[in-house]
Amino acid sequence: MSSAMPITDVHNFCKETFEVDFCLKYIGSDQRMVAARDFSDMFLITISETQIQVTNAITHINNIRQSLNDPLGKNRIGLCEEKYEVAATSFHKAWEIGQKKSNSSTDRMEITRSTQAGFDAVCECEDEWSKHGPRQESPLTFYYHNVLKLCQITRLIISKLEA
Repeated sequence: MSSAMPITDVHNFCKETFEVDFCLKYIGSDQRMVAARDFSDMFLITISETQIQVTNAITHINNIRQSLNDPLGKNRIGLCEEKYEVAATSFHKAWEIGQKKSNSSTDRMEITRSTQAGFDAVCECEDEWSKHGPRQESPLTFYYHNVLKLCQITRLIISKLEA
């Protein structure tokens, strides 16, 4: 497709991130990149991947809920479920605004705010595992790290859109 972003541009972009291999795996190898025309399309792919990670975390929460027998663990996983739902809503809102492909500063600011709100919610879940009692290992750390990396990539994409 002649109007698509050259794959070399995608690879060069990934080299600008803190997580080159992660970017190449989750963004560079995404089948939708073949049709991506610009950073607006790359943003949509990245925020979609973030939504997938959040959805997978919610599924994981539902799968492990019964294995948490103590009240503290149950409270923590309940809070995480709430926070990941907030994250899902926030990232979806960013995706919806991104669909407009608007160049307005108001839309860019709202995308940034929504993305940050989603990330903050995921961080609040992760932080909960060290509060209000003995520190426990979070069963959601894998998803937290993936969302963190995807949000860092998203911030870089947004900076490219603003340039």
